[in-house]
Amino acid sequence: MEHVFSVANGPVLWLLAGLIVGTVVVQALLYLRMTLRLSNDYGILTRDERLRVYKTATINSIGPAIAVFFVAVSLVAMVGGPVTLMRVGVIGSAIFEFVAAEMGAKAAGATLGTDSYTLQAFTASVWVMTLGGMGWLVSAFLMTKSLDRTRDKLSVGNPQLIRALGSATPVAIFLTLGLGAAVAKTGLAEIAVAWDDLAALLIGAGTMLVLGQLGKRWLWLREWAVGFALIGGLAAGYLVGQILA
Repeated sequence: MEHVFSVANGPVLWLLAGLIVGTVVVQALLYLRMTLRLSNDYGILTRDERLRVYKTATINSIGPAIAVFFVAVSLVAMVGGPVTLMRVGVIGSAIFEFVAAEMGAKAAGATLGTDSYTLQAFTASVWVMTLGGMGWLVSAFLMTKSLDRTRDKLSVGNPQLIRALGSATPVAIFLTLGLGAAVAKTGLAEIAVAWDDLAALLIGAGTMLVLGQLGKRWLWLREWAVGFALIGGLAAGYLVGQILA
């Protein structure tokens, strides 16, 4: 394990991870400059509206960042800092990266976080994490234009349909992922329920619904809704887990 972490936290991997993350930061700054220039040239947003957007985006990023941070800390202890930074800091899900690292280790006949985790197993983990994350990048590169054309066709004569699809799609995705984590089929007629995960899912969703309604009166609640929902879900899952332990 000491040899594995000497490589996993070595200067070469830090350099490569820094280059990748640096590229993403530069891209983000370029996109920000483009949006600011577009807004200034065409007056799309006023200064007050722009400040409100910055404030809302900053606040809404806090909740997901906290959740990712806790998973990333565990991932650092398994595959080192550079690989964690490269994967979680660019694109992808921290939970997915954890599962991918474990799958790579098993493919090499090892277990993540144990003495059986050799340098070969670490290499297999990095390959699985990297190849598994390529799907998002490739699909975005190949499908963005076609999706844009599809959106234009669907919105002709019915612009509300796009708004409905945009609202329903993330709800369906997160509901599927959440139920997949909370409810697992163990046999033909047997279903195992992770009550702590289910409690986190229900409380988080309920919190979002309540704050969405209250946000109609107090607008600041909408800005903090994601963070409060995550905290409520984490607290509910922890309490139920402690009760059932």
